[in-house]
Amino acid sequence: MVQLLYICTQQTTPAYLRCALGVVIYFIALLKLKIYVKPPLSYQEQLDKLIDRGLTVEYPEKALHLLENLSYYRLSGYLYPMLAEPKEAHKFKENSTFDNAFKIYCFDRELKQLLAGEIEKIEVSFRAKITYVLSHKYDAFWYTYERLFKSIDTHRKSLDSTYTMVNDSTEDFAIKFRKNYVNTYLPSWMALEIVTFTHLSKLYSNLIDSSAKTDIANFYGVNTPILENWLMIITYTRNICAHHSRFWNRRLSLKMSKFKKQPIYDWVDMMDVPKNSSYAYICIVKYLIDRVNPKNTFKDKILGLFDKYPNIDIHKGMSFPQDWREQPLWKVDSTKQATQTS
Repeated sequence: MVQLLYICTQQTTPAYLRCALGVVIYFIALLKLKIYVKPPLSYQEQLDKLIDRGLTVEYPEKALHLLENLSYYRLSGYLYPMLAEPKEAHKFKENSTFDNAFKIYCFDRELKQLLAGEIEKIEVSFRAKITYVLSHKYDAFWYTYERLFKSIDTHRKSLDSTYTMVNDSTEDFAIKFRKNYVNTYLPSWMALEIVTFTHLSKLYSNLIDSSAKTDIANFYGVNTPILENWLMIITYTRNICAHHSRFWNRRLSLKMSKFKKQPIYDWVDMMDVPKNSSYAYICIVKYLIDRVNPKNTFKDKILGLFDKYPNIDIHKGMSFPQDWREQPLWKVDSTKQATQTS
């Protein structure tokens, strides 16, 4: 602010620039925004800052190594819950340790790795299912037909994006197709292997054919609106995992939609659970992976992870209800459920 005021008061500053800067200063003052002026700190200064705020650091060399390779800012998300009230005072609660924050980070990393592995199976399954259902109902190039989509503008943008991704692809099958065929577009079973999952979920949402959409949704044990919502959540969760963002102890951007009709198979009581919590998202992954791979071991892996990190408060940090293990989704063996409904 001081620098801007200085520039504005100099006669050598062009009038138009002084005027523009004056408007900027006015709005900054009006909105009470501050200009960020904090300088970067060395790793040692970062560690000293944490210690000064009351954090116990038992192994300084290890802490410095982690600050260098993970960054202070990334770790701050795992340190924040350890701050005493008011948090603006930046003082840690008694017995708060750097090692405990790192353990929470490791838990979060392993949880994301677990989720990413299951989401991959769900994604591959959805690619296969949408391709199969629509190709058999229409033909190999159904995704190129405007008449099958609600928004023509959205479809055209989607098709342009598909063309670009396919044209840029170095997949052997894409290169071979372009060499041997005159078609502008690849058949759907090739093209939809190349596009992103975000692209694919939007393609499904934009479809007019409610019968085909229902056939696909039924395979996953939900109705169409639920599947559309869950596909967005799965995509968002996948991106969190891929970009190594924090999944633990945060309110996520997308909310699970309210159900007009309950899922076909055993589900959970979401009455008092935030619809944008880690628990809600994990339940979606569990439900869908039970459809894709009835003999999955996702529940055992989750339980094993919780046992490995007993210091993690899954109730406060992730909104797991106290009775979550007794909920139908988590209590029922998915292989038995699949046998009973087949």
